[in-house]
Amino acid sequence: MRKIAVISDVHSNLEALEAVLARIDGLGVEAIYSLGDVVGYGPDPEACLLLTKDRCFLRLLGNHEHAVLNPDYGDTFNPAARQAIDWTREHLQKAGLLDCISDLQPYTREDEILFAHGSAQNALHEYLVEVNRSGYSTFDEIVDSLENDFIYFRICFVGHNHKPFLATTEGFIHPHQEMNEFQVSMEEKLYISVGSVGQPRDGDPRACFATFDGSKVTYHRVPYAFETTAEKIRSAGLPKTLADRLALGK
Repeated sequence: MRKIAVISDVHSNLEALEAVLARIDGLGVEAIYSLGDVVGYGPDPEACLLLTKDRCFLRLLGNHEHAVLNPDYGDTFNPAARQAIDWTREHLQKAGLLDCISDLQPYTREDEILFAHGSAQNALHEYLVEVNRSGYSTFDEIVDSLENDFIYFRICFVGHNHKPFLATTEGFIHPHQEMNEFQVSMEEKLYISVGSVGQPRDGDPRACFATFDGSKVTYHRVPYAFETTAEKIRSAGLPKTLADRLALGK
């Protein structure tokens, strides 16, 4: 298998995207796969959309692209996200770029690998999470999905949740500074959550993505000028909370 980079959830953060692409260029990667949500939240939807269109072998539809194309769906978002979606839609319309996302799909399968924005069960909307909102582990549900949904594929790459981790039938595995490479056996069924380029939510503000060569998944963290992005968000009149959270990685 060729070596690929998998990115997700750029969220109109051009500074983070450019930093990640610069890192990818030095890794011997043969193709870049984007799992969706290139737009939303951030100040540079046009530039991020055009850059991923130019650089990515695969681009998937995320729920934020879906909301841009379907205004009624944006009503399901929180107020800050909905405001950003409306702002993004207006800017993409003015730039004539809505056609760049109108034909995207939320998932695709290549041999034994499924690429999805959300999950294997609901590729557009469902979050792959470790605990639900009540604080109970979702491990049993994930094991059930791995055993029953992974029929025509054995690995599923997902974004959407903005957190990097592996989910296996044995438990969750979190990358960290001392351990960011993980071997993948030929028989293993595995969720690979790649984290977020433009808005990480694991307490680390650095951009995150993953590479995979068929036998090893590696997580990468890339520092970028989040202060620049935050100031652009404020200057655009987008909600201040969307700027403040970048420094916190939350």
